[in-house]
Amino acid sequence: MHRVQSVCAVLDRWHWALLVVAMPFLLFPSPSRSPAMLIVPVLWIISRLAGRELLPRTPLNLVLLVMFVMVLISEWATFDLAWSLPKIAGMILGIGIYFALVRYGKSPCQWWGSLLLFIVAGFGISVLALFGTQWSTKISFLAPIFVHLVPRITGLPGSEVGWSANELAGVLVWVAPLMLNLGVLAWVRRAALVERLGWGQANVLVIMIAVGSLFVTVVLILTQSRGGYLGFAITELLILFVALPRRGKMALGGLGGLVLAASVLWAMRSAPMGEISRFLNGDAGGGALNSVGVLGTAEGRLEVWSRGIYGIQDFPFTGMGMNNFRRVAPVLYPFFLIGPDVDIAHAHNEFLQAALDLGIPGLIAFLALYLGAFWMLFEIWRAAPNTPTPTLLRTLVLGFGGGLFAHIVYSMTDAVTLGAKPGFLFWMLLGLIAGLFDQVHSRRITEWTWWHRLDTGMAI
Repeated sequence: MHRVQSVCAVLDRWHWALLVVAMPFLLFPSPSRSPAMLIVPVLWIISRLAGRELLPRTPLNLVLLVMFVMVLISEWATFDLAWSLPKIAGMILGIGIYFALVRYGKSPCQWWGSLLLFIVAGFGISVLALFGTQWSTKISFLAPIFVHLVPRITGLPGSEVGWSANELAGVLVWVAPLMLNLGVLAWVRRAALVERLGWGQANVLVIMIAVGSLFVTVVLILTQSRGGYLGFAITELLILFVALPRRGKMALGGLGGLVLAASVLWAMRSAPMGEISRFLNGDAGGGALNSVGVLGTAEGRLEVWSRGIYGIQDFPFTGMGMNNFRRVAPVLYPFFLIGPDVDIAHAHNEFLQAALDLGIPGLIAFLALYLGAFWMLFEIWRAAPNTPTPTLLRTLVLGFGGGLFAHIVYSMTDAVTLGAKPGFLFWMLLGLIAGLFDQVHSRRITEWTWWHRLDTGMAI
């Protein structure tokens, strides 16, 4: 028994590495590779045999249990398990990533390493997006850029002709607010960074953070996603409103009113008004809309949403099964405005899609994930004044909360579905929040002594 425990202890130290090895099999599953999904529960069992807890305790554990049960029920409800397999594997991977980050987040050093991994993953997706996204032109002055951005990474399962620009926007809004917040903090406190790291290293760090956040923001702009734009803009305004002092809030409100009035006046008096109208309506070309174009209009979205509601009414407890809306809806609830040649992958609303995939219990669990995450962020915000690094903590809270809120706004009209390949960033974000909450709650946050001097003299 002691030898088994010793072997498990060695394997347990490589928990994260083993999960990374399993990621390709879970991101691109097939029936023959489906046993790879067992790697996640096996790693948990190894942790228990090594003398550690089976799963770290977090405020989201009960919610995740309900969601996992609904994933199992969705397997029973699906008409074709092979068709649902990619989303099921994605959910198992996501939950595995969440608990791995919570586990490593108990150590301050490892938590910062996990945060760095999250930022690098978001930046890496932005870089790959330039070579793998199926871009479309909705704003004419961006057209010359897209001539040089032909998809070169194609043929991947689920994105054979390239990635969706709208889905990319939903992924980037998880990362962009945090990167911008950290970039601003690094710039404001660059003198303290120079004192701690030296002139060369400090400036390289500030430049890297600034360039990274700017690059992710530019790629987000290139997506031309209306939901992404709206979510990101509202979030940044709210972050500014919270971060600025009282006079700054008043100035921001006045400036916002002037900008809004000037924008309306410019739109009414300028020739580009037609282009703005087409962009808001989803008509990139300004001509007659085809079936794909109709999907981007308000009428097309309403039709898709209505079919989603019909599906929830018919499958309230089990849902249709993961990834089945695209095949079930055209058969049971035919579309009138959208042709049968259009692949409608989801209900273009993340909450409707969660209910369609996992039933109403799954939707409740999905909503509870957000509520639990915001509650943890609120508790961290309240505890920040009693820690050595209140400004840094509140900067992180605004970045994490901003990413969640921006994605919620985006998800009203589009979706990065549960189990989607880039959705692992969502689970990383939840894991970082839960890990930070654990450090604050257990008072291990006092070990952040390195950051104390950077925080001196600042307040949010």
